[in-house]
Amino acid sequence: MNEERRLPPFAEDTLALLTDAAGGSGGELPKGEALEVIRADERFGEADAQAALTELESRGHIYYVDETVRITPTDE
Repeated sequence: MNEERRLPPFAEDTLALLTDAAGGSGGELPKGEALEVIRADERFGEADAQAALTELESRGHIYYVDETVRITPTDE
């Protein structure tokens, strides 16, 4: 059974925010800007923003190069 685990809703919402801000899948943002994008949404505070980035990184949806957050390209 090689079923991919579903992202929690807060992480899905965060990924959508970051993907839009980065110009689509495969885009990138400075880490500080990524945090600002997340915190600008009234649903997220500082701890939520950090937790969401950690969750997305652990699942392979984002990765870091220096202080840049990159959105992992998808086929969608």
